[in-house]
Amino acid sequence: MEVEECMMKAVLVFIDGTICDDRHRLHLYGTPHFNKDENILNDTAVIGSVECLNELHKQFNIIYIGARFEQMKEITLKWIIKTGFPNGEVYLSEKQEDRLEIAKALSKKYNIVAGIGDRWDDNELHLQIGCMSIILEEYKGNWNTVRKYLLN
Repeated sequence: MEVEECMMKAVLVFIDGTICDDRHRLHLYGTPHFNKDENILNDTAVIGSVECLNELHKQFNIIYIGARFEQMKEITLKWIIKTGFPNGEVYLSEKQEDRLEIAKALSKKYNIVAGIGDRWDDNELHLQIGCMSIILEEYKGNWNTVRKYLLN
């Protein structure tokens, strides 16, 4: 069974800016209100991201990763489900080094074929674990690019 798990194909997807448009609450950054559950639940999906990830989910496990406090995992998962994204594992850490360690551990469990992000440090993480790196414009991802490289 473990060998089979190692062979599962997965796509690593960053949350904020890539699939989550949190701009309505950016003015609250640095205050306790920024991470309030009701504010997070009012975030919207980046246009095209829900549809594309549901298409990808037919062939790949979806793994969500984000630069959020670990304590935000439950509300993040609730937002993912509420917004219509496919079910998947969620990993959070505010520190880039920790996200890299998480990704390295996941790459031992899954065949991570690609990472999708919106920042150059996302690209760095993808390169460190040896997967294809797809960097989309923040909040405006061209999800047809993702389809082109992962579904064709």
